[in-house]
Amino acid sequence: MTMHIVEQPLTEYLFSLYGTQIRYVTASTWLAVPVNEFLKHFRQDVLHQSNPLTLCFQAVDHRADIPVTISSSARQLAVNMGVAGSDSPETDLPYEVVLDGERLIADFFNAGMLVVDSAQGRADGYLINPQMMPESLIEYLFHLALTELLRRRGLYSIHATALEKNGRGVLIPGNSGRGKTTSFISLLRSGYRYLSDDHPLLRDAGAHVDLLPFPIKINVTEQTVKFFPELRTASAHVLQSRFPKRAFRAEDVYPASIGECCRPALVLFPHVIDASDSHLELLPKSRALEMLLPQALLVYDSEVAKREFQVLVKLIQQVDSYRLHFGRDILELPQLITPLLEGGSR
Repeated sequence: MTMHIVEQPLTEYLFSLYGTQIRYVTASTWLAVPVNEFLKHFRQDVLHQSNPLTLCFQAVDHRADIPVTISSSARQLAVNMGVAGSDSPETDLPYEVVLDGERLIADFFNAGMLVVDSAQGRADGYLINPQMMPESLIEYLFHLALTELLRRRGLYSIHATALEKNGRGVLIPGNSGRGKTTSFISLLRSGYRYLSDDHPLLRDAGAHVDLLPFPIKINVTEQTVKFFPELRTASAHVLQSRFPKRAFRAEDVYPASIGECCRPALVLFPHVIDASDSHLELLPKSRALEMLLPQALLVYDSEVAKREFQVLVKLIQQVDSYRLHFGRDILELPQLITPLLEGGSR
């Protein structure tokens, strides 16, 4: 039996990200709640710009209900058939990306479709039966569309965790399973302030690069939870189930809470080793850039890609980069990292 969504009148939600104003429009409660939670820290009562970015998401019952026609002249840019049995259902969705005139169209097949017109500052999303989707999937699809629009406004997202201490930033890029989130929480619990679990923003500030907070829920595996007493004993209300992981807000567990815009000082590339002690290996700038580039999200516009690449080059030039060989001394990691952060001359 198919569950049908009863649509309500369109509702507008307003946000502001570092001078870039955003209108989110939807008639579906299923699509309103996750996005409002995702952008909780950026809500606004009114907008003060005449040209905000606009994202309009609709719920549809069937793929045939998506009112998008792709022309025969559309050019395929990317295709991914997904990974069967993956424990990361959002990032391993099958998809096809095409460029159709000015529109970038990302087709997620049975999940829905995103249509982004960056020149117009608008994205439309059509999600199939969102009441059956994990909220994390709705957030993921919304974030993809938002990221594509933000690039045109000079705000770039990167796959990394990020923290701030005394006005100096630490960026920890990396794929799942490398110790990224575990090392991030080890620093967070010692007094570092939270910037982002997975999507910090970078902005070219002229002489340097700014690292900007994008505070969302922190996703953790059961294995990571076991390392930290305060997470092991957290209530189900604080540490919530969130397939395929669990999630919590930094401010609900750690008093240092959310940090501020800062200049990055350290970039750490963690990987887990079978050893009692962690240690650091200073990386040449060229090697650090080579390791950082795969953590930037795909860019389909050549001019935007060029500007984003220049920001990443500038970032690497202004920081010290290390490979973090992450051993079993997980709770002692701040003793290794903090002296570097405090002793830097920049």
